[in-house]
Amino acid sequence: MAKPRVLLTGATGYVSGQLLPELRERYDLRLVDSRTENQEGKRIEGVEVVDLLGEDPARLVPFFADVDVVVHNAHFWTEGTHPQAQYDGERRNIDLMQRVFQLALDNGVRRVVAASSNQAAKWYEQPYFAGLRDRVTPDEYPRPDNFYGWAKAAYESLGFLYACGSVGRKLEIILLRIVAPREINGSDFENKPRHRYIRDLAGYISERDLRQLYVKSIETPEIADEHGIPFHIFYGVSNNARKFWSITNARKVIGYAPEDDSEIRFADDIARLLR
Repeated sequence: MAKPRVLLTGATGYVSGQLLPELRERYDLRLVDSRTENQEGKRIEGVEVVDLLGEDPARLVPFFADVDVVVHNAHFWTEGTHPQAQYDGERRNIDLMQRVFQLALDNGVRRVVAASSNQAAKWYEQPYFAGLRDRVTPDEYPRPDNFYGWAKAAYESLGFLYACGSVGRKLEIILLRIVAPREINGSDFENKPRHRYIRDLAGYISERDLRQLYVKSIETPEIADEHGIPFHIFYGVSNNARKFWSITNARKVIGYAPEDDSEIRFADDIARLLR
């Protein structure tokens, strides 16, 4: 049986680095990025250097033709802290996301799985830590409190537009609101506000759970909702005792079954810092 054909953008990035061992094994994988080395300067085998935003779209067709799923992890990091610089920088990411959606639509790609972020709804953390709410779900109105999150929220609404069929066939879209895809070093939180440590414990996603979330987002055959629209937003967290981002829909739609819990993984640090 032929392996699914998958195009991975942003292949040298941090999240992609956690995914690559399993993606290479499971799929007929093509890798693209603006460079061939990761952040540590290590060359990533098989990466093709491509400017997905600056290149003529016609020259990008071969990367999207004969592909089953596009996994879009590419991201331009914004330079400068001024609001205008942040806005201008993140606009590039929205333009990049739109180009990926359109190329996927035009070239027969079945599904796009794209990295979003909890930042698309980060403001909700304020009432949570104030004791005014207990849970944040993917279907609540996006409330970003920074331009990075604003761009991710824009990814999501743009994705729905492509999924509902208003610009052609229904393109299957899954957005993954990844929260904290890293190991948590307790010493980084010494003498810092308690809620900052709790927030990372709540949002932790282990490497194996992150891989599972992506793989099931790629492979689940049917993802149409009750209205027949193949569009979903899933939060990317492990099965953490302290989680307040809901993963109920990910469990139901794609069978996501995270194996790890930050409460167990970091028990020693928790006992020391939160006693």
